[in-house]
Amino acid sequence: MYDTIIVGAGSAGCVLANRLSADPARKVLLLEAGGDQPINSRMPSDWVTLFNTDVDWGYHTVAQAGCRGRRIFWPRGKMMGGSGSMNAMIYIRGLPHDFEIWEKEMGCTGWGWDSVLPDFIASEHNANHGNSPLHGQGGTLHVESPGYRHAHEEAWVQAGVAAGYPENPDFNGDSQEGFGFFQFTIKDGIRSGTNRAYLTPVLERENLTVTKNVLITRVLIENGRAVGVEYLQNGRPVQARASGEVVMAAGAIGTPQILMLSGLGAADELRAVQVDPLVDIPEVGKNLQDHINVAFSYYTREHTGIGAWDDAYLAATQKEWDDSGTGPRSVPWVAAGAHVRSRPDIEPDLQLYGAASPHRDYARFLASKAGMTMHSTLQRPESRGEITLRSADPIQHPAIDPKYFTSDPSGNDIRTLVEAIRIQRRIASAGPLAAILGDEMQPSAECQSDEELEQFVRGHCMTLYHPASTCRMGKDAGAVVDSDTFAVNGVEGLYIADASVFPRMISGNLNATVILVAERAAKAIAAKTA
Repeated sequence: MYDTIIVGAGSAGCVLANRLSADPARKVLLLEAGGDQPINSRMPSDWVTLFNTDVDWGYHTVAQAGCRGRRIFWPRGKMMGGSGSMNAMIYIRGLPHDFEIWEKEMGCTGWGWDSVLPDFIASEHNANHGNSPLHGQGGTLHVESPGYRHAHEEAWVQAGVAAGYPENPDFNGDSQEGFGFFQFTIKDGIRSGTNRAYLTPVLERENLTVTKNVLITRVLIENGRAVGVEYLQNGRPVQARASGEVVMAAGAIGTPQILMLSGLGAADELRAVQVDPLVDIPEVGKNLQDHINVAFSYYTREHTGIGAWDDAYLAATQKEWDDSGTGPRSVPWVAAGAHVRSRPDIEPDLQLYGAASPHRDYARFLASKAGMTMHSTLQRPESRGEITLRSADPIQHPAIDPKYFTSDPSGNDIRTLVEAIRIQRRIASAGPLAAILGDEMQPSAECQSDEELEQFVRGHCMTLYHPASTCRMGKDAGAVVDSDTFAVNGVEGLYIADASVFPRMISGNLNATVILVAERAAKAIAAKTA
């Protein structure tokens, strides 16, 4: 018997385990489907090498009618630290207006910018901007600027400025707009997400138990109350009981899947897959949102960057990283970024990257020569999808249907990404970058008209690994989670604290806001039993 069971040792679960086990009287169990991080998780440059391995859930969407029938790969971390152990480690909070929408339009009182900013600051230790009133010193999460920058990344940033955009030294500062370099959860050249920053330092607490390599099959609900969980361990079913609460931190895919397997969701949909509904919560798994990304590449005149790496270079840079934690392997190669407007009457709605790598398909394929890849990401998508069960079998992946473009009747999502390609092309022809780049690679090079570019986007777009909002919080009757307490509506003793509770997508990478949610949820749960 435990006081608290936390499902998922990802970015949120590690925070929750740290904060809730700080009370020595609270007996905490943390459950994780995967095992320990491998070495290429710790090495920042190698994050993409984790895709399609045993530490990746390896999800795919259902066929996307808006993407020319493609099933799109959705990697998600299956290890200690979850997706925070295989992401690109970018630390960004989004726009203040995002949180004003949460509060004023989505009914989440207390989630406006003035309310959340102090919590962001409290959790942060910023090695470079800690003297700013918008940044923290002494927080649990280490944040720093990249220790290594490739010359072509520098040139891409300078080209953005030459094209008329502002230079921005801090995307978490007074303004998000402009070109500059991201900040990362990296320390001493090693990934420093919540597994390292929050969980590892407290593993010796006697009241904290961590159980790895288990598959959660359902939450145990008796008389309308969550009393524990059932999971598979070495193929055998095991139950753990909680006298206090069960806290879901399995992410925007895992959390709704487990809830639905437990009988919580749209009753008719559950019956259709032979799951007995216990509580009819229609929005479980709905409102799925994701940052849509499209990339295209140029050759470079100089043989450099990731496209020029050979065995000798890999060995030398590996040794440098092993010896000192410095050099090209100490960064994720997505350091150069920007936030721009697709049209002048809105806040920045595109996140851009200039990567010194000529890659395709999540870096699983490299061009035959060196090059640069230009990424463009839709920050505030209108497309809305869903997570549904394929069957009552907990081993089977759920159906993931983001409904890219087809659920946006305005057509704004596709138009914005077409404009993003044109913006990146203007940057490529500006300033110092024009002298560095050679020809644009196929198949994007042949696409010039809006119609051709739209077909390119539909045929090549991918996720930026940011699913959210499948168990949205709020105060209205349709909300899955109460935005004050993080309690699941209709079930006692059950809480959610991960990206699934986002009421609406934010304008930036999600990890910092997931940590914010977990910090706030831990406070709410601890206060309930104080």
